[in-house]
Amino acid sequence: MSDGRKRLSGAAYKKASKLKLEKEKKIISQTAKLTTFFGNSLPSTSDLQSETFKTELFSSEPSNKNEQDPLEISVVKNNLVNNAEKQLHTSSSIPSKDPALWELNETTRDYVAINGACQNLDDLTFLRSKRNYSDQSRRLSINLFQRKLLNGEKSMRNYLIYSESTGSVYCGPCRLFSYKSTGALITEGFSDWKHPEYVGVHENSKSHISSVLAIKERGCNLGRIDKKLTDMVETEVKYWRNVLIRVVATVKTLSSRGLPFRGSSDKFGSPHNGNYMMALELIAEFDPFLSSHIEKFGNVRKGYTSYLLFQTCQEFITMMAHKVQNQIIDEVKKAKYYAIIIDSTPDISHIDQLSIILRYTLDSGKPVERFIEFIPNTGHKAQDMIDALIKTFDKHDIDINNCRGQSYDNASNMSGVYNGLQAKIKQLNSLAYYVPCSAHSLNLVGECAAVCCKEGSNFFLFLQKLYTFFSASTYRWKLLQDVFSQSDNVSVKRLSDTRWSARAEACSSLNTNWNEIILALSNILKNDIEKEVTKSEARGLLNQMDRIETAFMVVFWNKVLERFNATNKKLQTVEIDIESVVCLYNSLHQYVKEMRNMFDIYEKLAIEKTGLTYLTNIRRKKRKLQYDESPGEEVHFDSRESLKVNSYFVILDKLDAELEKRKKSYENIKEKFSFLLKFTTLSSSELDLSANELCKIYNNDLGESFSNECQHFRNYLLSIEQIPRTVLEMSMLLKEKNISDLFPYTDIVSRIFLCLPALNCSAERSFSTLKELKIICDRD
Repeated sequence: MSDGRKRLSGAAYKKASKLKLEKEKKIISQTAKLTTFFGNSLPSTSDLQSETFKTELFSSEPSNKNEQDPLEISVVKNNLVNNAEKQLHTSSSIPSKDPALWELNETTRDYVAINGACQNLDDLTFLRSKRNYSDQSRRLSINLFQRKLLNGEKSMRNYLIYSESTGSVYCGPCRLFSYKSTGALITEGFSDWKHPEYVGVHENSKSHISSVLAIKERGCNLGRIDKKLTDMVETEVKYWRNVLIRVVATVKTLSSRGLPFRGSSDKFGSPHNGNYMMALELIAEFDPFLSSHIEKFGNVRKGYTSYLLFQTCQEFITMMAHKVQNQIIDEVKKAKYYAIIIDSTPDISHIDQLSIILRYTLDSGKPVERFIEFIPNTGHKAQDMIDALIKTFDKHDIDINNCRGQSYDNASNMSGVYNGLQAKIKQLNSLAYYVPCSAHSLNLVGECAAVCCKEGSNFFLFLQKLYTFFSASTYRWKLLQDVFSQSDNVSVKRLSDTRWSARAEACSSLNTNWNEIILALSNILKNDIEKEVTKSEARGLLNQMDRIETAFMVVFWNKVLERFNATNKKLQTVEIDIESVVCLYNSLHQYVKEMRNMFDIYEKLAIEKTGLTYLTNIRRKKRKLQYDESPGEEVHFDSRESLKVNSYFVILDKLDAELEKRKKSYENIKEKFSFLLKFTTLSSSELDLSANELCKIYNNDLGESFSNECQHFRNYLLSIEQIPRTVLEMSMLLKEKNISDLFPYTDIVSRIFLCLPALNCSAERSFSTLKELKIICDRD
């Protein structure tokens, strides 16, 4: 609706605005300026601001040594001060810039103590400082205003002031406050440029130190015009810094424990405000400062500063993440050689995540594996993954040519020789050798052996059925616990879905509690209140346990899985290297071979445990003869021989064949570096040959002198008491003895070997952490 006022058109608005502007200009032109009321013009705002660039005269060093040379900073400051002083109102209370013309009174001392003095470094040629000597003429050098410390650092001699009238330099503090001392730097000015060391002698004298302290103390007592304002700002900064110290400590603790931050409420005092606010409230109970801050700023509205809200947490978490990531990238670049470990999995929100891990060596020579980042939705094709990897490396400025190894699981899209990820990376860098995950390979060895025969497959199915039977009912589980009341092992175990070697726990539990489990199943079978279905399941499990073959499998697999599980755990350590993997595989391989002659031992243990014997009367199905077969006597194994030939030997043969096949990939890589462990045993010609062969492979990393260096390093090892047994010990020896520069190529070879990954368990561990983070995010 119209408000009754007439609305102007656009042209009318412009015309009215133009008339208003002309009227204002006319009024301003007729108004007298402030300069007409004073004899001299006042300094402009920019000039007054330039005055704030004055620094105290005798600061020991510049505020930020990393920005530029301190001498350049001093020259800039002097120029700013000079420009400001030219514009300021001249008065008899302001002393001259020339120290030779100073009036040595309290006014001059107060002014210099508060405002500082200019070093007069405008003209860096110092023409008036020229002095003639018998041999040549000399003049003041700008380097005299710098002091070079013993460790190479430079600091400004801010106390030196150049006098343009005399062409000499003065010590400002001593000229003003050294009443009894005499010297060229105090009285007539120093100009002996042939002996500049006198300045260093003077600055270490007691009188000079006393004068500097006197002028500093006087300046603090008199204070600056904005001292109160500065003190208020510093107090405010200190207050909020103390708040942030407590917030950062809380954020670090919660994030390192993997705990959720937020709750259902964002108010202090609420029992549902989450771990973050709960931790701050707990600290506040013993910290009066934080208690007062929470009381004052705890539940303020948005728009008010408190640094207690969750936005602050997110900022700190992001900053910490970037800091850690940058630290890892810096370590990788410093180590130069690295290997990549990659794996992918869908998270709980059904988004495929690619985990990137880098393995490299630290300054101590110890290898580490560090997580870089998760990359979502990269796809499962090798080309998609290599594109994501190269993009990540470019973002962090990591050179793919320094990659010396890669490790994945046995999936074809990762480990494929022709179109897999390892093939794509080798196209970019032929020295990035592929190493299959040793822990994953060992699991595959056991899995292949477990399903190679009927008895093996039935045994592990029986283990899982046994656990499922008791865990499906709380009543049956309680009956089992009642039977186990006298035993330390109080439950049966389930089979692991991820680690095949972890089935050792389930097998060990059955082996230890064989009689107790039979008793529990018998009690269930005799219980009249149990359902017939339950009794039927219990009867089936009892029948399975009432076989000597099952008892034998329990004893046999318990021995095998115990060794496999121990080896698998050792393989999952970050410090493991190719050399250790080959040794562990060889030891396990030899152990399996020796088991071929231990059938009687396992059979005896099974009979002693259960008291069972082999079945003698076994009905055998008569085989139908083919048309080209003649009737004859068929050979039939008895129960014992069938178990031995068709199960025991089959499983051992499968373990033997799989171990032999899997360890070859590790032995091929170890063979290239095997001479590193034989420095003291190889002959000179053998050592020289091995070193030259490795030089051909890493021709861009190792020089021609590597073989000669190896000869020298061998003599060094023979001269020490404790010879390193592994490449890791050798690498750490080079760092501890600080001889890496003496044997640089040996250090390079050890770093390349140690960065080769033996497994990709770190990537799988990152998935476990990712699951926890997703759960925490859902809670938050």
